Amino acid sequence: MKKLQAYILYGIILLSCFSCEKEDSLQPNAPLPNLFAPAEGATDLTSELRRKFHEETGCYLLFTDTLKHEYIGTDVYGNPLYNTELIDLSYGVNSSAEWVFSFTNLSGYEKQKEAVELVKKYILPVLNKNYYPYSFLLIDNLTSYTYWIEEGDTDGFWDSGAEQDFYFGPRALAISISLLQEEPEEFAQKIVKSTLNQYLTGDKLQEFYAPGKEYYGKYFYDYQYDFWSEEEFIMATGILSFYYDGYEYFEVDSMDSDLDIYLTAILEGSEEDFKAEYGDYPLVIKKYDMLKQLLIKGGFNF
Repeated sequence: MKKLQAYILYGIILLSCFSCEKEDSLQPNAPLPNLFAPAEGATDLTSELRRKFHEETGCYLLFTDTLKHEYIGTDVYGNPLYNTELIDLSYGVNSSAEWVFSFTNLSGYEKQKEAVELVKKYILPVLNKNYYPYSFLLIDNLTSYTYWIEEGDTDGFWDSGAEQDFYFGPRALAISISLLQEEPEEFAQKIVKSTLNQYLTGDKLQEFYAPGKEYYGKYFYDYQYDFWSEEEFIMATGILSFYYDGYEYFEVDSMDSDLDIYLTAILEGSEEDFKAEYGDYPLVIKKYDMLKQLLIKGGFNF
Protein backbone atom coordinates (compact mmCIF):
# COMPACT_ATOMS: atom_id res chain seq x y z
CA MET A 1 0.00 0.00 0.00
CA LYS A 2 2.86 2.38 0.86
CA LYS A 3 4.49 1.60 -2.51
CA LEU A 4 1.23 2.38 -4.32
CA GLN A 5 0.90 5.68 -2.50
CA ALA A 6 4.49 6.57 -3.39
CA TYR A 7 3.86 5.83 -7.07
CA ILE A 8 0.72 7.98 -7.05
CA LEU A 9 2.59 10.86 -5.37
CA TYR A 10 5.45 10.54 -7.85
CA GLY A 11 2.97 10.62 -10.73
CA ILE A 12 1.31 13.76 -9.41
CA ILE A 13 4.68 15.51 -9.12
CA LEU A 14 5.61 14.55 -12.70
CA LEU A 15 2.26 15.73 -13.98
CA SER A 16 2.63 19.03 -12.13
CA CYS A 17 6.09 19.59 -13.60
CA PHE A 18 4.80 18.76 -17.08
CA SER A 19 1.94 21.25 -16.64
CA CYS A 20 4.35 23.97 -15.51
CA GLU A 21 6.60 23.43 -18.51
CA LYS A 22 3.57 23.47 -20.81
CA GLU A 23 2.20 26.68 -19.27
CA ASP A 24 5.60 28.36 -19.51
CA SER A 25 5.63 27.67 -23.26
CA LEU A 26 2.25 29.33 -23.85
CA GLN A 27 2.37 32.72 -25.49
CA PRO A 28 -0.48 35.29 -25.21
CA ASN A 29 -2.23 36.26 -28.42
CA ALA A 30 -1.41 39.63 -29.88
CA PRO A 31 -4.00 42.23 -28.85
CA LEU A 32 -6.75 42.69 -31.42
CA PRO A 33 -6.79 46.08 -33.14
CA ASN A 34 -9.59 48.49 -32.23
CA LEU A 35 -11.50 48.69 -35.49
CA PHE A 36 -13.40 51.80 -34.38
CA ALA A 37 -10.23 53.84 -33.89
CA PRO A 38 -7.98 55.22 -36.64
CA ALA A 39 -5.12 52.93 -37.61
CA GLU A 40 -2.14 53.32 -35.30
CA GLY A 41 0.31 55.80 -36.77
CA ALA A 42 -2.14 57.12 -39.39
CA THR A 43 -1.57 60.85 -39.93
CA ASP A 44 -3.97 61.68 -42.75
CA LEU A 45 -6.47 64.49 -42.11
CA THR A 46 -9.48 62.19 -41.65
CA SER A 47 -7.65 60.02 -39.10
CA GLU A 48 -6.57 63.10 -37.16
CA LEU A 49 -10.15 64.39 -37.21
CA ARG A 50 -11.43 61.08 -35.86
CA ARG A 51 -8.73 60.89 -33.21
CA LYS A 52 -9.40 64.42 -31.96
CA PHE A 53 -13.18 63.77 -31.80
CA HIS A 54 -12.59 60.73 -29.58
CA GLU A 55 -10.28 62.70 -27.30
CA GLU A 56 -12.92 65.43 -26.89
CA THR A 57 -16.05 63.29 -26.52
CA GLY A 58 -15.00 59.74 -25.63
CA CYS A 59 -16.95 58.55 -28.71
CA TYR A 60 -15.46 57.03 -31.83
CA LEU A 61 -16.07 58.75 -35.16
CA LEU A 62 -16.76 56.86 -38.38
CA PHE A 63 -17.46 57.92 -41.95
CA THR A 64 -18.18 54.46 -43.35
CA ASP A 65 -19.94 51.36 -42.07
CA THR A 66 -16.94 49.24 -43.12
CA LEU A 67 -14.72 48.62 -40.11
CA LYS A 68 -12.30 46.26 -41.84
CA HIS A 69 -11.64 45.17 -45.43
CA GLU A 70 -8.37 43.22 -45.63
CA TYR A 71 -7.05 41.30 -48.61
CA ILE A 72 -6.24 37.73 -47.52
CA GLY A 73 -5.42 36.01 -50.80
CA THR A 74 -7.28 34.36 -53.66
CA ASP A 75 -9.64 31.43 -54.05
CA VAL A 76 -9.02 28.39 -56.28
CA TYR A 77 -10.19 30.39 -59.29
CA GLY A 78 -7.86 33.31 -58.64
CA ASN A 79 -10.56 35.64 -57.32
CA PRO A 80 -9.47 37.98 -54.51
CA LEU A 81 -10.63 37.17 -50.98
CA TYR A 82 -11.16 39.74 -48.24
CA ASN A 83 -11.74 39.67 -44.51
CA THR A 84 -14.50 42.26 -44.03
CA GLU A 85 -16.35 43.47 -40.96
CA LEU A 86 -19.26 45.93 -41.04
CA ILE A 87 -20.98 47.83 -38.25
CA ASP A 88 -24.32 46.15 -39.06
CA LEU A 89 -26.68 48.71 -37.50
CA SER A 90 -29.60 46.29 -37.37
CA TYR A 91 -27.69 43.61 -35.44
CA GLY A 92 -29.37 42.42 -32.27
CA VAL A 93 -28.32 39.63 -29.91
CA ASN A 94 -31.86 38.47 -29.17
CA SER A 95 -33.57 39.22 -32.47
CA SER A 96 -33.19 38.64 -36.17
CA ALA A 97 -32.97 41.71 -38.39
CA GLU A 98 -36.07 42.59 -40.40
CA TRP A 99 -34.47 45.63 -41.97
CA VAL A 100 -31.16 46.63 -43.53
CA PHE A 101 -29.49 49.93 -44.36
CA SER A 102 -27.56 51.45 -47.23
CA PHE A 103 -25.29 54.46 -46.96
CA THR A 104 -24.04 57.28 -49.14
CA ASN A 105 -20.70 58.32 -47.69
CA LEU A 106 -19.47 61.87 -47.31
CA SER A 107 -17.04 62.66 -50.10
CA GLY A 108 -13.81 64.29 -49.01
CA TYR A 109 -12.29 65.69 -45.88
CA GLU A 110 -13.96 69.12 -46.05
CA LYS A 111 -17.47 67.59 -45.96
CA GLN A 112 -16.40 65.32 -43.13
CA LYS A 113 -15.09 68.29 -41.17
CA GLU A 114 -18.33 70.26 -41.77
CA ALA A 115 -20.34 67.25 -40.60
CA VAL A 116 -18.38 67.06 -37.35
CA GLU A 117 -18.95 70.77 -36.71
CA LEU A 118 -22.71 70.28 -37.20
CA VAL A 119 -22.75 67.41 -34.71
CA LYS A 120 -20.76 69.46 -32.18
CA LYS A 121 -23.04 72.47 -32.58
CA TYR A 122 -26.47 70.84 -32.62
CA ILE A 123 -26.31 67.23 -31.39
CA LEU A 124 -23.75 67.00 -28.59
CA PRO A 125 -25.12 69.98 -26.58
CA VAL A 126 -28.58 68.40 -26.28
CA LEU A 127 -27.39 64.89 -25.40
CA ASN A 128 -26.64 63.82 -21.87
CA LYS A 129 -23.06 62.52 -21.78
CA ASN A 130 -24.25 59.40 -19.97
CA TYR A 131 -26.19 58.51 -23.12
CA TYR A 132 -23.57 59.27 -25.75
CA PRO A 133 -23.38 56.45 -28.31
CA TYR A 134 -20.32 54.23 -28.57
CA SER A 135 -19.60 55.80 -31.94
CA PHE A 136 -21.04 58.32 -34.39
CA LEU A 137 -21.42 57.19 -38.00
CA LEU A 138 -21.70 60.32 -40.14
CA ILE A 139 -22.90 59.72 -43.69
CA ASP A 140 -24.46 61.84 -46.40
CA ASN A 141 -27.64 59.76 -46.71
CA LEU A 142 -29.16 56.83 -44.84
CA THR A 143 -31.76 54.53 -46.42
CA SER A 144 -33.59 51.75 -44.60
CA TYR A 145 -35.16 48.70 -46.24
CA THR A 146 -37.84 46.68 -44.46
CA TYR A 147 -38.65 43.01 -45.02
CA TRP A 148 -42.40 42.44 -45.25
CA ILE A 149 -44.06 39.08 -44.76
CA GLU A 150 -47.74 38.24 -44.50
CA GLU A 151 -48.97 36.25 -41.52
CA GLY A 152 -48.76 32.55 -42.31
CA ASP A 153 -46.35 32.98 -45.26
CA THR A 154 -42.81 31.64 -45.26
CA ASP A 155 -41.45 34.09 -47.83
CA GLY A 156 -41.69 37.86 -47.98
CA PHE A 157 -40.15 40.74 -49.88
CA TRP A 158 -37.97 43.79 -49.33
CA ASP A 159 -39.56 47.18 -49.94
CA SER A 160 -38.00 49.89 -52.12
CA GLY A 161 -36.46 51.67 -49.15
CA ALA A 162 -37.09 54.93 -47.30
CA GLU A 163 -34.77 57.79 -46.44
CA GLN A 164 -34.07 57.95 -42.72
CA ASP A 165 -32.69 60.80 -40.63
CA PHE A 166 -30.85 58.74 -37.99
CA TYR A 167 -30.74 55.34 -36.36
CA PHE A 168 -29.53 54.21 -32.93
CA GLY A 169 -27.69 50.91 -33.34
CA PRO A 170 -25.96 48.95 -30.57
CA ARG A 171 -22.53 50.11 -31.74
CA ALA A 172 -23.21 53.41 -33.49
CA LEU A 173 -25.58 56.31 -33.93
CA ALA A 174 -25.87 56.79 -37.69
CA ILE A 175 -26.73 60.35 -38.77
CA SER A 176 -27.80 61.56 -42.21
CA ILE A 177 -25.85 64.80 -42.51
CA SER A 178 -27.88 66.00 -45.50
CA LEU A 179 -31.06 65.93 -43.37
CA LEU A 180 -29.31 67.39 -40.33
CA GLN A 181 -28.28 70.36 -42.49
CA GLU A 182 -31.87 71.04 -43.57
CA GLU A 183 -33.43 71.49 -40.12
CA PRO A 184 -30.69 71.09 -37.50
CA GLU A 185 -32.67 72.15 -34.41
CA GLU A 186 -35.69 69.97 -35.23
CA PHE A 187 -33.33 67.09 -36.08
CA ALA A 188 -31.60 67.45 -32.71
CA GLN A 189 -34.91 67.35 -30.85
CA LYS A 190 -35.83 64.10 -32.61
CA ILE A 191 -32.60 62.53 -31.40
CA VAL A 192 -33.25 63.80 -27.86
CA LYS A 193 -36.73 62.24 -27.89
CA SER A 194 -35.32 58.97 -29.15
CA THR A 195 -32.75 58.99 -26.33
CA LEU A 196 -35.43 59.78 -23.77
CA ASN A 197 -37.63 56.96 -25.03
CA GLN A 198 -34.74 54.55 -24.49
CA TYR A 199 -34.34 55.84 -20.95
CA LEU A 200 -38.06 55.90 -20.14
CA THR A 201 -38.65 52.18 -19.93
CA GLY A 202 -42.06 50.77 -19.03
CA ASP A 203 -41.31 50.28 -15.35
CA LYS A 204 -40.49 53.99 -14.98
CA LEU A 205 -43.78 55.01 -16.63
CA GLN A 206 -46.25 52.75 -14.86
CA GLU A 207 -47.55 55.56 -12.66
CA PHE A 208 -47.62 57.97 -15.62
CA TYR A 209 -49.87 55.67 -17.67
CA ALA A 210 -51.93 54.23 -14.80
CA PRO A 211 -54.90 56.67 -14.70
CA GLY A 212 -55.97 55.97 -18.29
CA LYS A 213 -54.29 52.67 -19.10
CA GLU A 214 -57.57 50.93 -19.99
CA TYR A 215 -58.36 53.53 -22.68
CA TYR A 216 -55.14 53.67 -24.72
CA GLY A 217 -55.56 52.44 -28.30
CA LYS A 218 -59.34 52.14 -28.07
CA TYR A 219 -62.21 53.89 -29.81
CA PHE A 220 -65.80 54.44 -28.80
CA TYR A 221 -69.10 55.39 -30.31
CA ASP A 222 -71.29 57.23 -27.87
CA TYR A 223 -68.24 57.68 -25.61
CA GLN A 224 -70.37 59.90 -23.40
CA TYR A 225 -71.54 56.79 -21.59
CA ASP A 226 -68.11 56.78 -19.98
CA PHE A 227 -67.43 60.51 -20.06
CA TRP A 228 -69.85 63.27 -20.87
CA SER A 229 -67.24 65.60 -22.37
CA GLU A 230 -63.62 65.88 -23.51
CA GLU A 231 -62.88 67.86 -20.40
CA GLU A 232 -64.23 65.09 -18.19
CA PHE A 233 -62.11 62.54 -20.06
CA ILE A 234 -58.92 64.59 -19.58
CA MET A 235 -59.80 65.26 -15.96
CA ALA A 236 -60.16 61.54 -15.21
CA THR A 237 -57.29 60.10 -17.29
CA GLY A 238 -54.72 62.84 -17.92
CA ILE A 239 -54.54 61.64 -21.54
CA LEU A 240 -53.93 64.43 -24.07
CA SER A 241 -53.61 62.34 -27.22
CA PHE A 242 -57.06 61.52 -28.63
CA TYR A 243 -59.46 62.34 -31.46
CA TYR A 244 -63.08 63.39 -31.10
CA ASP A 245 -65.22 64.16 -34.15
CA GLY A 246 -67.51 66.47 -32.22
CA TYR A 247 -70.42 64.07 -32.31
CA GLU A 248 -70.18 60.39 -31.37
CA TYR A 249 -66.79 59.03 -32.42
CA PHE A 250 -63.99 59.16 -29.87
CA GLU A 251 -60.58 57.52 -30.40
CA VAL A 252 -57.72 57.39 -27.90
CA ASP A 253 -54.19 57.21 -29.31
CA SER A 254 -51.38 54.94 -28.12
CA MET A 255 -49.32 55.31 -24.96
CA ASP A 256 -46.37 56.48 -27.08
CA SER A 257 -48.45 59.28 -28.60
CA ASP A 258 -49.54 60.51 -25.19
CA LEU A 259 -45.95 60.40 -23.92
CA ASP A 260 -44.79 62.31 -27.00
CA ILE A 261 -47.17 65.19 -26.28
CA TYR A 262 -45.84 65.55 -22.75
CA LEU A 263 -42.20 65.26 -23.88
CA THR A 264 -42.76 67.90 -26.55
CA ALA A 265 -44.25 70.22 -23.94
CA ILE A 266 -41.23 69.74 -21.68
CA LEU A 267 -38.59 70.01 -24.40
CA GLU A 268 -40.02 72.71 -26.64
CA GLY A 269 -42.39 74.73 -24.46
CA SER A 270 -42.28 76.48 -21.13
CA GLU A 271 -43.60 75.02 -17.90
CA GLU A 272 -45.40 78.27 -17.22
CA ASP A 273 -47.36 78.13 -20.50
CA PHE A 274 -48.23 74.45 -20.06
CA LYS A 275 -49.55 74.93 -16.54
CA ALA A 276 -51.49 77.99 -17.60
CA GLU A 277 -53.23 75.94 -20.29
CA TYR A 278 -53.92 72.86 -18.15
CA GLY A 279 -54.13 74.40 -14.70
CA ASP A 280 -57.72 73.20 -14.31
CA TYR A 281 -56.64 69.56 -14.80
CA PRO A 282 -54.74 68.42 -11.68
CA LEU A 283 -53.96 64.98 -13.17
CA VAL A 284 -52.37 66.49 -16.28
CA ILE A 285 -50.16 68.72 -14.11
CA LYS A 286 -49.27 65.72 -11.96
CA LYS A 287 -48.23 63.68 -15.03
CA TYR A 288 -46.19 66.61 -16.37
CA ASP A 289 -44.33 67.07 -13.08
CA MET A 290 -43.84 63.33 -12.69
CA LEU A 291 -42.29 63.01 -16.15
CA LYS A 292 -40.06 66.05 -15.74
CA GLN A 293 -38.73 64.74 -12.43
CA LEU A 294 -37.98 61.37 -14.05
CA LEU A 295 -35.92 63.15 -16.70
CA ILE A 296 -34.05 65.27 -14.18
CA LYS A 297 -33.32 62.16 -12.11
CA GLY A 298 -31.89 60.53 -15.22
CA GLY A 299 -29.51 63.45 -15.75
CA PHE A 300 -31.51 65.33 -18.39
CA ASN A 301 -31.67 69.01 -17.55
CA PHE A 302 -33.95 71.61 -19.13
